[in-house]
Amino acid sequence: MTTAGATPRAAHVDPLTLVAVSMLVYVTATALHEYLGHAAACALLGGTVRELNAFYVDCAYGGMRDLPVRVVAAAGPLVSLVTGLAGFRVLRRMGRASPHAAYAVWLLSTISLMTATGYLMFSGVSGLGDFGTSRDGTLFMLEPAALWRGGITVLGLAGYAGAVLAGLRAMEALLGGEGRARVARAQTLALGSYLSGASMAVLVGLLNPHGMVIVLTSAAASTLGGTSGLAWMMQLLKREARTDLPLLGVARDWRWIGAALLVVAVYAGVLGPSLRP
Repeated sequence: MTTAGATPRAAHVDPLTLVAVSMLVYVTATALHEYLGHAAACALLGGTVRELNAFYVDCAYGGMRDLPVRVVAAAGPLVSLVTGLAGFRVLRRMGRASPHAAYAVWLLSTISLMTATGYLMFSGVSGLGDFGTSRDGTLFMLEPAALWRGGITVLGLAGYAGAVLAGLRAMEALLGGEGRARVARAQTLALGSYLSGASMAVLVGLLNPHGMVIVLTSAAASTLGGTSGLAWMMQLLKREARTDLPLLGVARDWRWIGAALLVVAVYAGVLGPSLRP
């Protein structure tokens, strides 16, 4: 309870709980992209899912035509895009009644948009990935290839900037506090989530049966690269902003920690080495 005119006491950030929330969100974002996106599209459009991994789906296309194959490739980023946009709408209605859940929704929304737009840049530059030029890429056999790749690279840059701005705008409303303390708290949250979520992804990626190529082109590319905006974006927050709310905190919560331990253990143990239906 605070007296009139007093500044509400800010909650602290518990590192263990922040790591737990972050790992859960990273797993959720990846699972939605791979399974609700690529795997579901593969099955619905006449393909056969041969292998489910923590960071990729192997779809046997059989006699599928080019368009359905392109749809399967684009389905993952599309699901990530929808997840991000829908998540920010949900967040506007949530408020801060549950700080852990609100931060989790913010993080899921932000990294989902970063993943969707980051793949455009990654594929445009490398020719690999969901929008790549290989048989299982959206740009397969599209000519002139250089023009297509240049176009999606520019689109990805613009989209990633939009994802960062959307994340900043949502964090402004959620964060509370005032002055430089706001930036410091936001940086603690975002950077902590980036380091813990990306580290978890790379370690789980090492369990895949196909070697370092999957770690580099999928696990590391989508997390260390795709969500790298979390490492620097909070420096763009308005330092002069003032609010009556205390700084957003992430207090110790064993429910989130327990859930993270269970989910990550199952995710790594079952899908890290791949599941072949």
